[in-house]
Amino acid sequence: MIINFCEKAQKIIAVAESIAFDFGHSSVGSEHLLLSFLKVKDTKVKKLLENQAHLANFCIGQGDLLLSPVSMLTLYSAISTDGKYYTPSVVEGILNENGTTEYDIGKKTKAIEPETAKILREYLASVITEGTGEDAQPKTVTAAGKTATAQTGKFQNRKEIYASWFCGFFPKENPQYTVIVFSENSLKQTKSCAEIFADIADNITTLNKK
Repeated sequence: MIINFCEKAQKIIAVAESIAFDFGHSSVGSEHLLLSFLKVKDTKVKKLLENQAHLANFCIGQGDLLLSPVSMLTLYSAISTDGKYYTPSVVEGILNENGTTEYDIGKKTKAIEPETAKILREYLASVITEGTGEDAQPKTVTAAGKTATAQTGKFQNRKEIYASWFCGFFPKENPQYTVIVFSENSLKQTKSCAEIFADIADNITTLNKK
């Protein structure tokens, strides 16, 4: 399956598979690949993280760290489910002549310890109740989540364009939904991502009560 990759890439994947196995995980994820990059000699990631400036940027999500909205969503989903990770899927079921068959999303993977996930849920809940995410507080349900802002390096009318996010889950006591709201240009927003998250949570909660 990996024969089309160069020798170094094959080694990185092989080491990542070994790391996943050691953790008891059924599949290789980005966390295993990152650890693999650090173990294999002469990789760009290893060289970057050995640089203190790059390491500092990495810790706050800047520099060469890239993360898609789906990646962030699956991270928060794992936090909301005691550290269990599932491969993302947009398929709910398979429809055939015999009706709809539920789609198998695969086995769960332990991404983080349940105790760690619990602490993170408490922190994320406090962001809404007493932090920067107060606009994300729904009117009909409790929630937890975090705001985020990313520099784009692009400017419009001499003002830098920022990408803004809000990712969270609800209800905070027993999370059932994880939602991410992402804006590529905060200058064009008429409503913050946090406010949109709150509207989504309220609408879903209202629909479920009918």
